[in-house]
Amino acid sequence: TPTVTPVPGVGTGLQVMPGTQPANYIAPENAARVPFTVVKLTAGTDGDVTVSGITVERTGPAADTSFDGVVLLDENMAQLGIAKTLNSSHQTVVGDPFVVKAGQTRTMTIAANMDSDLDGEAGQVASFSVNSINTSATVSGSLPITGAAHTINGTLSIGSVTVARGALD
Repeated sequence: TPTVTPVPGVGTGLQVMPGTQPANYIAPENAARVPFTVVKLTAGTDGDVTVSGITVERTGPAADTSFDGVVLLDENMAQLGIAKTLNSSHQTVVGDPFVVKAGQTRTMTIAANMDSDLDGEAGQVASFSVNSINTSATVSGSLPITGAAHTINGTLSIGSVTVARGALD
């Protein structure tokens, strides 16, 4: 008799809770992947849960022009998907689809890439709030979750390196 391998069910529940948030700090020009908000996503034990994206909103007294893009980072600080810009409601959906395995927890970070010229935004304070988790599973937990409030800095800048061959190379 052939054996039938059971197909794991699709999870029906996803719990969202705040992770350990980054400390409030400064966000200098050209900085990439500045961490703002950390969320933990735990799937129920009935099956894996697929998350198609996370809706975030820029909050605090700051301008959207401070940011070149907003990204989603996984627990290994690997970027999931492309950087997204904020819409007129100061919101965007970040991240490519990812799976939270049954009974497991994934820690995700909302981060931002800073603009190259922050002179006009210097001194403003920005945060990012997680407003919703885009999934077919039932989401439990308290939203929004807001992380660090970083001060925009227009005088510090991330340096750059130019690589060139020397005369003896």
